[in-house]
Amino acid sequence: MPLAVTEVTRRLLLSRSRLVMIGVGSVAALLVVGAGVVEKGEIVKLTTWDAEGHDQVTELWVVDLPSGIWLRAAVPRSGWVDRIRENPEVSLERDGASRRYLAAPVPDAALRARVNRAMAVKYGLKDRLWSKISDHGESVPVRLVPADDGTVAAGP
Repeated sequence: MPLAVTEVTRRLLLSRSRLVMIGVGSVAALLVVGAGVVEKGEIVKLTTWDAEGHDQVTELWVVDLPSGIWLRAAVPRSGWVDRIRENPEVSLERDGASRRYLAAPVPDAALRARVNRAMAVKYGLKDRLWSKISDHGESVPVRLVPADDGTVAAGP
């Protein structure tokens, strides 16, 4: 008799596990399909350089605020942000044209909120979907200043 109870319990656990896996898979599929269906919005190409001088291209979202051009790193230790900390000179390809900038991560909570709001307005549903897998509360705003300007101001 104990063997029969164990078998029933095992089957129930397997059945529940399958339901959980189907549910998780369905949510993941919806996020992927939803992200593919929603218009991407503006995507820019940021070129940074590693310590050996090799270029690294990263596709990112961008917003324009009165204080300038802003990018957002989903996590503070993103590779492209680490490269900027080592060498703030970057190139940004936008609307088919490339331009040199000086980039500066700005770890400021109020500024993060402004950039996150601007991203949410500009990218809409895509940004909301992305926020399901990335915590915007940990994101780092990165300001771009034209390289010929010569300064990297941190404020909004």
